[in-house]
This record gives sequence, C-alpha cells and structure tokens, in this order.
Amino acid sequence: MKYRVITIAGLLLCMIAVWGFSGGWFLKRPVAVDATEFIMDTVVSVKLYHHDRKRGEELIAEAFKEALRIERMMEAVKGDGEIRRLNQRDSNGWFELMPELGIVLREAQKYHELSGGAFDPSVAPVKWLWDFEDGGYLPSQSELEQKLPSVGLENVTIHGDSILFLNSDIQLDLGGVAKGFAVDRMIEYLSSHGVESILVNAGGDIATLGKKPAATFFGAESDWVIGMRHPRLNRTIVLKWNPYPAVATSGDYQRFFMKDGVRYHHIIDPATGYPASKCASVTVWTKSAMLADLLATTIFVLGPGKGVEFAESLDSVETLIYFERNGNVESVMSSGIEGRIGI
Repeated sequence: MKYRVITIAGLLLCMIAVWGFSGGWFLKRPVAVDATEFIMDTVVSVKLYHHDRKRGEELIAEAFKEALRIERMMEAVKGDGEIRRLNQRDSNGWFELMPELGIVLREAQKYHELSGGAFDPSVAPVKWLWDFEDGGYLPSQSELEQKLPSVGLENVTIHGDSILFLNSDIQLDLGGVAKGFAVDRMIEYLSSHGVESILVNAGGDIATLGKKPAATFFGAESDWVIGMRHPRLNRTIVLKWNPYPAVATSGDYQRFFMKDGVRYHHIIDPATGYPASKCASVTVWTKSAMLADLLATTIFVLGPGKGVEFAESLDSVETLIYFERNGNVESVMSSGIEGRIGI
C-alpha cells in the first residue's frame, strides 16, 4: 500500500487554490456596516457585520424601506395607510385587516385584557388632545372628560384578520407597539438574507441577532453591549448582561413638556387621560421587540409594584423600573435580573 505525504508546501498550495476558487472569502473578516435614518418620529440605527461592505449597505437600505412600509401602515396621524383608513371609517361593522396589522392588534388586545386595560391603543382620542411636539398643550378637564368615553379596547372585536368596532368613536394609535414591530421586521429581513450578526435600535426599542464577530481570526465572539439612559441623571447605564434578544425602554424624559413645575409626558394612562405618573422609566427584556415595546408601556402605566408583579406573571420577561419617591429616584426589578444589572 502506498501512502502520499502531504508536505507543508503542498498544503499551502491547496489553501491558495481554494482561496482562489472562493474569491478569498474564507480569509475575509466580516466588517461592521452601519447606518442611521429618522423614521417613526425617532432615530433608527442599524449595525451589522457582513463580508461584503457594499452588500451590507444594500441590505440595510432595504431594511429601512421595510421600516418605512410599517410606518406608513401603522402611523395614525401622519400616515396614509391602514390605521388611518380605519380611523377615517364612516360606519361601523367588520373591516378586513392586513395580516401584519392583524398580528399587532391581536397582541394589543391580548395584553389589554391581561393588564386590566393598562395597555390600550384606543386611547388615541385622548392622547391627541395633548401636544408634545410644539411646546406642549395641557387639555382641560372638560376636554378630557369629553373624549374618555371613546377609550376602551373592549369595544373592539378582532377575529383573525378582521376587526369590528362596537363604538363609532373608537380611534386607534399604535405608538406603543409599532416601533417594536418594525424593529422585528427589520431583523427578520436581514436574517432572511443571510446576515447573522445584527443590532437595530429605534429610539430605545432594540433587538439583536447573534453575536459580534471576533476582531481577529483567533479571537472570540462577544455579546452586543446595550446602554440605557438613567431617567434623571446625565449618564448611560451599560447593560452587559442581556437575557433576551430584545429590550425596550419607556421613559417620561423622551417626549414631554414642563408646566408650572409639573412634567407632562406622552405615556397616557387610559383610565384618566393624563400622563401615567408612577414611573420615571421602564425597561423590559423579552423575546421580541414588539412585545418589549408593548410591555414597557404597559408596565409604565401599572406602576412599580403592579408592574413587577405583572412581569413576573409572564414567561420570558424581565423588567427594571425607576420611579421617584420623596424627591429621590429609586428602582425595583423582577427577580430574574436581581444582582445581574448594575444600576
């Protein structure tokens, strides 16, 4: 029996040949590609790693188009899509929903019921009385009382991809869930085109996929490092431990105005028509950006005690809540992250 000895020189020749046929692909390190755009009234940034920078840039551009498509569909005030069409209906009865809108509204209805009404996209008529864009407008009690009877997702029936309005005054605003849904769709689009390392951040609604590639051939992959803003101090809290691929923060410092020493912000309590006052910020970790977005808003309305209790009742959900008491900022968190998050 004859044996063929492969010399080092022969091995190198084989590697060179493979490199030639593959275009040198296996020797290329994935490069970081990132871009930022203003979509859904917030800054949306995407960072990914790809072996081909130009192709990575093309994919990010397509992902932004996907976010714009979702914005057009779900934006209630400025958009010209499905939510605007539903809100401008001139009759009640059943209306057909686009499948993606059906997904979001069914999820909204589910957590509306689970939270006892704390999450309610039908708060729109009350929410729109406030103006957080142009210096702020404080509606009168009579204005709020006039619109509050129009609030209540229990007056909406969703069956499959159809919706029934039982109250002719019901209007919908998906500001508490649409951004997260768009982030998930961007991740799905990029993943479906072979990207394995991604971070998308839409104004604090964040989702990641995979890990960051090693800086060298012999290095190790690393986790994405995410930062969150302290609600009162001018500093960023670095979250080096992220139990789930999605995280979202709702805060009273994001869109607000001050009047007579009182902070009025955009997270409205559906029960009162006023900004929810029990929390300063809520961060939620879970499996999808849509759910993280939705739950951050829900827990903000519920407040620290009920909010942690609600998070504990759900699978694969963790939360960190900042709130003010006697002029001091305090925090409380779900049991799954106690001792793991430096605050």
